[in-house]
Amino acid sequence: MKKFSMDVMERTKSKTTGAKKVRNEGFIPAVAYGPDYEPMNLAINFAMFDSVSHKLSNTTPITLKVKKGNDQVEELLTYLKNVQRHKVNDQPIHMEFYVPSAGRVMNIEVPINMMGHAIGVEEGGVLEHHYEAIPIEALPKDIPDEIKIDISGVELDDYVKVSDIEFPEGVKVLLDENDILISVLAPREEPTPEPGEEGEEELDESAEPEVIGEDKEEEEAAREE
Repeated sequence: MKKFSMDVMERTKSKTTGAKKVRNEGFIPAVAYGPDYEPMNLAINFAMFDSVSHKLSNTTPITLKVKKGNDQVEELLTYLKNVQRHKVNDQPIHMEFYVPSAGRVMNIEVPINMMGHAIGVEEGGVLEHHYEAIPIEALPKDIPDEIKIDISGVELDDYVKVSDIEFPEGVKVLLDENDILISVLAPREEPTPEPGEEGEEELDESAEPEVIGEDKEEEEAAREE
C-alpha cells in the first residue's frame, strides 16, 4: 500500500491568519477531523502538495506531520477526504483530511483498475463502466489502494458482477452481489429506412387536379332540368 507524509502547520483562525492571507503566502487552508478527533485548522505548502497530488487518492494513507506553535510535531494518520478547487484556474483552495479512529471501520470508495483488453471490445463491442469506484467498509489497515478487475475474458453482451470479484480480506462491499460493474454491449445497428419513409409523402402525379366549382355547376344544371 502506498503511503505519503506531509509537513504541515497548525493554523489558528484570526484576522491575521485568514484563508485569503494563507493562500497569498503560498499555502492551502485545510482542516483535519474525525469521529474521535477535534477539528484542527492547517496550512499546507502549495508547491509541496502540487508535486504529489497526482499520486494521491481518497484511499491513500497520508501522515500529516503537524508543526505546532510550541515547536512540537504531532503525527496524524489521515485520508484525503475532499479538495475544493477554484472554478476558473482549478487550483486547490481548501482541503479536508479525515482522521480515522483505531478499531473503527471506514466507509470509503475504492477506485476500479481494469486489467487486460476485453474480447468483446476487440470484436466491436462497447465497454461500459457502471461504477468508477466501489463503496466498501473496512478498517483503515485493510483498505486497498484499488480493486483490480481482469476484463480480458469479457465477451459481447457479457458483464462482470460484484459476485465475480474476489475482494481482499477484511473488506465489506456495500453493493448487491448481482450489481453489474462492467459490461460489453454489442453496437446498435441503425434500421435502414424504407423508400418513402423519410421526408414528405410522394405526390401522385397521375391524379387529376380537383376543379373548384365544377360539382356545383352540375348540381344547378340538374335542377333546371
